[in-house]
Amino acid sequence: MQCFFDTCSDAIEHATKTKTFGVYHSDNSDPNLLIHIHECCEVFLCLSGGKSFLIDDKVYDVKPGDLFIINQFEAHKVIPDSEARFSRYIMHVHPTFLYSVSEGDIDLSDCFYRADGKNKFTLSKAELDELCSLFEAMRTEKPYGDEIYKKIRATELLLALNRVSATHSERISQAKKHKTVQLAIDYINNNYSQELTLDMVAKNTYVSVNQLCRLFTRYCGTTVTKYITSKRITEAKKRLEEGKSVTDTAFMCGFNDYANFIRVFKKAVGVPPGKYKKFSE
Repeated sequence: MQCFFDTCSDAIEHATKTKTFGVYHSDNSDPNLLIHIHECCEVFLCLSGGKSFLIDDKVYDVKPGDLFIINQFEAHKVIPDSEARFSRYIMHVHPTFLYSVSEGDIDLSDCFYRADGKNKFTLSKAELDELCSLFEAMRTEKPYGDEIYKKIRATELLLALNRVSATHSERISQAKKHKTVQLAIDYINNNYSQELTLDMVAKNTYVSVNQLCRLFTRYCGTTVTKYITSKRITEAKKRLEEGKSVTDTAFMCGFNDYANFIRVFKKAVGVPPGKYKKFSE
């Protein structure tokens, strides 16, 4: 089973056609410089020569050992450093494969659909070595049981990615240790479908707006307003996947202005809600 390809487009085509995965490794400075989305989730591991990575409305610096995890709805493009060799591994994984290798409470798609919206993870040497080893293991052709072997290695890689994501994305879980912040998170989660203002959240957590904002940013790594928007978009995705109309979804998730919902959803997800709904059908 071939899963390593000479071009990124070939890896995407294979993953899309077979609903499995495709891997690409390159030392050339020839990435797709256009902002794009595709049907597959993407794993991007920079070994050297990265400069910046645009994902939706976020711009990240790229250093050797940086890992980027992107779902199929996040528009993105990478920019290499023109003065250095641009070495990277890229893996495209179809959502169907993610769900096929998940079992029980272990959902291997979790790292791609993060509640905190985090895309970048700076790896330790041990984490980097493990991922590189798993990538390379999928390059070798086995004389017997090759397809099974490759799928096992891909599953191991997905397990490793989810461990990295869980290890590095601890701010929300740490926030639960702070009573005020946990009260704010609970209030937002229970009332995202209604009108929500900073004053309302602060009043229901028994602190001033300034204190709420300071604590929330410290323990969650984001602002209260951004968390509210993230929660609403996350719930909107669920409603659209369930078959709800775009209009109903907007109002069910606290967006009283339909046009604003379209704008915010597209900015956060990379595609308009109507297109997202079609992808999910």
